[in-house]
Amino acid sequence: MSVTPNIEYNARFETLPAGKFRHNDHRFERTGDEFHVCANGVAERFGYAVRFAAIGPEDGEVGSPTQMALFEAADWLRMQ
Repeated sequence: MSVTPNIEYNARFETLPAGKFRHNDHRFERTGDEFHVCANGVAERFGYAVRFAAIGPEDGEVGSPTQMALFEAADWLRMQ
């Protein structure tokens, strides 16, 4: 499992200056597209299937505040 903040959702935080992360302990925040490309690449390289889920309320324009990728062994999925 991998979870990361959706940087696109930051626009919905009125007091958060543009270009700033939500929390000081965040090392990165990714757009939805960046997150999907990264997770799909990891899944392909290591033989996993990946499913995506939203965490928090979804906004029609920018998605959810947090995004999650769930990795499962591809061989296991074929046995189901």
